[in-house]
Amino acid sequence: MFKWVVLLIVLAAGAAWLTKPGEAAFDDMLRAELQHRIATEDIGQQGDPIAAIALVACKLSPSDCFSMVRDGLDVSVEDRVLYTRIRAEGFGKRTICTGVFTKLLCREEGAE
Repeated sequence: MFKWVVLLIVLAAGAAWLTKPGEAAFDDMLRAELQHRIATEDIGQQGDPIAAIALVACKLSPSDCFSMVRDGLDVSVEDRVLYTRIRAEGFGKRTICTGVFTKLLCREEGAE
């Protein structure tokens, strides 16, 4: 019985190592989140005129918007054995994502 438990643990660790997402998965997640927000945000509901202008620009060219946002982020990737830790800072926010088994789980920390 002990051998089966050890084998199961080794297999799970191997699967975690093989399927941990990296920076490309973070970029894909960021792009999807931006596309969702661009599609669902209403320009007329923006209280800040600068935010409204930025939203109009993003609606006109979503790929340029992604590039602008991505370039404005300081992203660091820590490649651990069984998981990946990605820290993104920019625009007054800090987000930490942990990637394991093809999933990125992110949480936002307080503003700088």
